[in-house]
This record gives sequence, C-alpha cells and structure tokens, in this order.
Amino acid sequence: MHILFFTDISPFPQNGGERIRSYYLIKSLSQLGHEVIAVVRNVEKADPALYHLPHVTFHTYEVKDFDLLTRITGKQYFQRSPVIMDIFRKICHEYPVAVAILDYGYVGHYISFFSARNIPVILGTHNAQPMITWQLPSGNLPDRLRKLQLFSMEKLHERLYFKKAAAVLVVSDDDRAYHTRFLPEKKVFTVPNFLDQKDYLLSGKKQQRVLVMTANFGVYMNFAGLKWFIENVWDNALAAKYDLWLVGRGSKEALKSITGKEDYKNIVAFGKVDDVKWYISVATAVIIPLIHGSGTRLKCLEAMALGTPVISTSKGVEGVRSNHFIVADGPAAFKQSLLSFDSDTDKGVLLQKDFQKEYSLEVNKQRLQQIINYAVRGKMTTHAQPV
Repeated sequence: MHILFFTDISPFPQNGGERIRSYYLIKSLSQLGHEVIAVVRNVEKADPALYHLPHVTFHTYEVKDFDLLTRITGKQYFQRSPVIMDIFRKICHEYPVAVAILDYGYVGHYISFFSARNIPVILGTHNAQPMITWQLPSGNLPDRLRKLQLFSMEKLHERLYFKKAAAVLVVSDDDRAYHTRFLPEKKVFTVPNFLDQKDYLLSGKKQQRVLVMTANFGVYMNFAGLKWFIENVWDNALAAKYDLWLVGRGSKEALKSITGKEDYKNIVAFGKVDDVKWYISVATAVIIPLIHGSGTRLKCLEAMALGTPVISTSKGVEGVRSNHFIVADGPAAFKQSLLSFDSDTDKGVLLQKDFQKEYSLEVNKQRLQQIINYAVRGKMTTHAQPV
C-alpha cells in the first residue's frame, strides 16, 4: 500500500518530542511494509540518507516564516501553502496513494485535497493543543487577548476540519476524551507515543550522583517546570547529594535566565545535543518537574525504555500507564523523594517492562495497521485502542 505521510516538522535528528513522535510513526509504517512517501520539513538541513528507512522515500520542503499580517489574522490555520500543494499534486500523480496521514499541528485544511481524490485521511494529533495554549502565561491585557485569539482559532480549526478525516489519532486517554467532545467516538483512536526499544539498547555505567532533565527548554511548560524546581525544590542539601544535568535545546539559556548564572549549585546545562539517550542511560534517575502540559511525555518513555527510574510530578507522567513512577507533588514532597531515593531500586527495570507492554514499536505498529484498515475499509477487524 502506498501511503503519503505529511508533517510540518523535521523528524531528523530526533532531538525533540514532536520529532520523535513523527519519526517513529514513519518507522512503524516502514516496518509494516508499506511504501511511504514522507513529506517532511528539514529545518536543520540534515542529510535524509543518514536516516534511511526501508520502503520510505523522503521529500523535504521549506516554507517561509509567517509574516506579521498572517500571524495577526491567524490565516495560517486556514490557508494552504502553494509549496506543499505542489508536492501533494506531484506525489498523487506519480503514486497510487491509498491513504494519507497528516501528522502534527493545524493541517486539517489539507484534508479536502485528498478527499476530492477519494483518498482517506488519518489526522495525527500530538496533544490537545488549545489546552496547551490556554496554559500560556498572560500577565497583561494584550497577552490575554492574544491568547484568547489563538485559543479560538485553534478550536475553530478543529471544529471545521477534524470531522473531515476518516480517523483521528490521539496520544492519551485524556486527549481522547477531549477530542470526542466534538468528534464521533468511533473515529478517534489512541496510539500513544512509542519508541523502538532496539534504538535504546545502551549499557552506560550508572552515575550515582547524576540526575537528568531532558527537554526543549524553549517551550513554556518545560521552562516553567525547571523554574519551579530550581526556585522551590533545589537547595544546598540536594546539591550536596546530586549533580543535575539539563540536556536539550535552550537549557543553557533557561538556566541563566532563572539563576543569572551559567553554572548554579551543581546544575550544568549541556544545551542541544543530537541524542539524549546516553545522558538518560547513565543517570541514576530522570526528573520531570512539570506543572503544565498535556499528551504523553516522550521524555518519560525514553527513561522507561532505558530502564532509568523517574521522579516526577503527577503532571509529568500524566497519560503514561505505570505504577512504578516516584510521584511527588509540591516542593517539600519532591525534595524528600530525591533525598530518600535509593539508587538500588528496581523501579527502572519495572518501568522497562511496562514500556515493552504498552509503548514499544512492536505493539503500536499493529495498532496503527488496524487504524489504516479502518480508514480504508470503514471497519475494524480488532479493537485498536490500548488495553
């Protein structure tokens, strides 16, 4: 089966949650044996040949940043890009496309192009985006008005276009509950974020003093979580016991913005790295001090795949099915969890077992195949929701 896969992000290198999600969706389609024509952005101008997957042909594109008028009016939520449309026309002329998967962001306005050609569309979501937008800080009236405008545009886009898809993918039960408020339950399917455990077979020696937080720290909820942790949890007692590594885009800028220093009480920021796996694999624990957000935390799944214990707020592990996280809400509880943490715990091993049952590529590529069958044939052969 020929599948057109389109995403508005760059899936290589896989150094961010949204990139990881898109990459493993493409990889799962490849392993299922479909011929995949993947239309992706290539922001960092990486060589697609370095990310070769069997049965996958990459088409990369670039579009100009939105101009001021577009951002003010919100036209990007409804106006199709001529560059992308030309690529779609070319692919549909050259290949017998059986189904299109449109992944990430507000791309519902492209559905009609495929519907006019009797090509069913699976629309992928990475979270309930309006709920993320609503959590953004807005201290003054202009900021509040802007947030309300973005929230309203995103909700309008969902209501206008999502119903035109043959199936909608969500990543968690909470996100499914959100989307079924305005979509028929039968066409909303949960495929959680997932990883290929074969890519996580690392055996780095554990560093007993090292805690790791991985994130794109330029994203509001990650910056806010780090700020909360440094200002309310981290103190001299914790600094005496641990080194904290901040790994990911914007980590150096975030640490300096919060503390005014590039190094602070045994906290070190590494900045953007091509691959966070090694840092997680050698850590005694991963911390996820999130207080905002939605979806399924890929930073959490990576720790599970690598068998590294997770100490987190409830929000940080929201949507992930396991009873083996160390969950602490509030500064005092989080601090005490770190002070009393035993590095000899078997929680990392237990998390890895939970990962294999629910968040592995092997499990989720079968779920994805069932949804493709539903989109093409209009019925399910087996239930595609997580058990």
